[in-house]
Amino acid sequence: MNNKTQEFVIRIYDNAHAALWAALLAFVLYFAVVVAPKMPESQAKAESQRVLEISAEHNFYCDKWGMGAHKQAHDQCILDLQAFRAQVEKRIYAENEW
Repeated sequence: MNNKTQEFVIRIYDNAHAALWAALLAFVLYFAVVVAPKMPESQAKAESQRVLEISAEHNFYCDKWGMGAHKQAHDQCILDLQAFRAQVEKRIYAENEW
């Protein structure tokens, strides 16, 4: 390579290097200003949605098994399903621990 070509390649490399660092800095600033502050809210919303889905599942199965709402058997069914789910989640957590 001659001297001019080598200088041109070096200049392109330096510009690309600076552009990549600038892009990384812009992404970090965006994440810190826009995304990070909303993370707790998003996690709370997801957990709330999860609780509602689990509650709907419990009601579905207790109704399916012939235990109408607001009966003692329905309430006991809900408690049994909650205990069963807790045991399953505990078992899965224990199996996935390293």
